[in-house]
Amino acid sequence: PNQKAVAAADKKAAAQAVKDAAAQAQLERQEAAEWAKGANNRAASKAESAAQKADEAARKRREKAALLAEEEANLGAGGKAKKTPTLSKSKGKKKDDLSLLEDALVSGAEKKMKAKKQAEREKAEKLKAQQANKKEEEKPMDPLLANTEDM
Repeated sequence: PNQKAVAAADKKAAAQAVKDAAAQAQLERQEAAEWAKGANNRAASKAESAAQKADEAARKRREKAALLAEEEANLGAGGKAKKTPTLSKSKGKKKDDLSLLEDALVSGAEKKMKAKKQAEREKAEKLKAQQANKKEEEKPMDPLLANTEDM
């Protein structure tokens, strides 16, 4: 084997490897697109980012409360007493985006649970009614009544 043949074979192998990598990437893109069909990716990412924001805000509130408590402890009785922030509902204050989002998520979950309980209740009532109808049908008929029904 001469040097030109070896170099040509190496070049051909490198070109084939590039083509194979491109084909593999295309195949992976197609497969990812197939798996993404029907998935609500946008809503899932929105919900995830909202949850991250809520977690971050809660962490900041906890840190702030801890710092305030530490500062107040350092000041002692002579310092001005500050009220520590709580997670209670604001009274007449303007709500920020995070509290509005939190309220919406909580109310959405409550509505969902109410609907689920209502559906279960209706299903149970329907089942009871079906069982009652079966019992009615299974009751033995009075022979005289059966004769009059047959007429």
